[in-house]
Amino acid sequence: MSNEEITYLVSKKVLEGEITKSEGINQLYSKINMNKGSASIIIGQVYPKLFNGVLFKRTVSVAYFSCFLECIKRDYGNKQLSISLSGLKKHIDYILTTGDSKITLRKIYGKYLELSRIQLTNNQQDEIEQTEIIDLFKEKSKNDLKAELDNLPELETEEVYVNQKKYKRDNKAIALIKLLRNNECQICGKHIKKKDGTKYIEAAHIKAKSEGGNETLENILLLCPNHHKEFDLGDLKILNHSNETIKFTLNKSNYEISLLISE
Repeated sequence: MSNEEITYLVSKKVLEGEITKSEGINQLYSKINMNKGSASIIIGQVYPKLFNGVLFKRTVSVAYFSCFLECIKRDYGNKQLSISLSGLKKHIDYILTTGDSKITLRKIYGKYLELSRIQLTNNQQDEIEQTEIIDLFKEKSKNDLKAELDNLPELETEEVYVNQKKYKRDNKAIALIKLLRNNECQICGKHIKKKDGTKYIEAAHIKAKSEGGNETLENILLLCPNHHKEFDLGDLKILNHSNETIKFTLNKSNYEISLLISE
């Protein structure tokens, strides 16, 4: 067994509460003669943050990242792998700001990103793309976001490039709409907080895509999962729909929602 996999197994035991951090550090020192300071960084910072999809700034070798991702895929499946890849992407973006391109690490990220998408549903793949795009545009002003949305290519264009990476055009549109509307349900104002601290919200078409409805501010409502299902499956009657507002009844409750973007 490689040193990298031993480190993964010990880090996994610490994260899952089977052993303490101190015990994990001592195991790595005794099993593979790892410096205790390095063991503390991997067990306490790199692995748990990678696993949970949050930003970490301390780094390890590409061999460790490759092993960790392979073992996470093996032990937890593609869904957890996609979460961990989100953490790795945040780390790569951070180290790029320090002038370190980490080209090999970016290749590892790309390899496992493709693997994570095998057996994922279309909706899951779309969510991954939208999350990546949101992360790229989250610091932009609403005016800049609106300009990006307005300047998207024609609807017949299926794919666009963002930072030289290809995405579905519709996913970029929805990601921008989520940012413009603060990633919150337009009925209840809530969202699901993901373990990496970001907001999960869903996009509902007012006019169905199968009927020619597009991904625009006038045709997309952001809804929490409960209200999205109710909107799709409940007793819905649209009373008025314009570019500025939508009025409807849903299971005998009345709603009037602005489709405009506040400054």
